[in-house]
Amino acid sequence: MKKIFAFALLLRLSVLSTAQSVPKRMIDRCAQDGLYFFAQNDDPKFPIHVERDGVTVRIEHPDPKGVNAVVAFSREGHTLTQNHKDFEAAFGWVTVSVNGAFAATWNYNAYVSDVQLFRIASTGDIVEDTELVPMAERQFTLDAKRHCGSPGLNTQAIKWIDENHLLIAVNAWSSWASKPCFSNFTEGFVFDVPARKIQRKLTEQQLINLPAVCTWNIVPLGKH
Repeated sequence: MKKIFAFALLLRLSVLSTAQSVPKRMIDRCAQDGLYFFAQNDDPKFPIHVERDGVTVRIEHPDPKGVNAVVAFSREGHTLTQNHKDFEAAFGWVTVSVNGAFAATWNYNAYVSDVQLFRIASTGDIVEDTELVPMAERQFTLDAKRHCGSPGLNTQAIKWIDENHLLIAVNAWSSWASKPCFSNFTEGFVFDVPARKIQRKLTEQQLINLPAVCTWNIVPLGKH
């Protein structure tokens, strides 16, 4: 009996040790899915100009000493120009569907990012969809409040799964007035953009295991 107990204890310790040594996977954005770019120049007098899959993004600062910016999105001769106040984004990410719809993510710091989603009208004009992203964020906030009293939102467009469906991820972080959030609470959402609805909500594990989604490993400290 003692031998059986000792063997069971060793097996349990082995399983726990293996589980603790397995790196945690995190969602990532990969080169084949979009373009990651600096959203600011060292010299603000010079505009940012990038292009991905027929969509051009141009960022200008009318006052080089100010934080406001003019952001222009162009595709096939059509341009949508927006004035952004307090535009302090350090990085941008743009991912484009084969039918021309696209999403831009603006990373303001390590904790805060937001997403703009754009559709292409029958006339070829670029139209911002201002409903789907807030809809997903409202649903996420309801879920996140189980872990965090006042969650801040870190929203990122990941990739187009196909020509009509965009995958985004939302992560919670603690605001100054809240208790600490559950570590890395994350959900994913699949948008049916033409139908203008959320097709599916994903847990973090479902998001990480979704086929064709890039991930990377967080290696525990001390592991090489």
